[in-house]
Amino acid sequence: MNKAITLVVIGDQQLVCEGCEQRVERALKGQPGVQKVRANARNQCIDVLSDTATLNADTIAERVRELGYQTRVVDPTSAKS
Repeated sequence: MNKAITLVVIGDQQLVCEGCEQRVERALKGQPGVQKVRANARNQCIDVLSDTATLNADTIAERVRELGYQTRVVDPTSAKS
């Protein structure tokens, strides 16, 4: 089953340019189960569509952390009120 996951980049290391976006996108697209990735330096969000049977949010966040970016997973149920 596919699930959309949004990570917000926090901390000192930020996405600052298109090169940063592409680096994150390439790294995550290489993970088994990832269907789509979109990193956005303007709003510091990384949107991932992945197969939950293969990959979970913690694994995705760990891969991004390996690239030097600290993130937190956005809970979609609390995003809108």
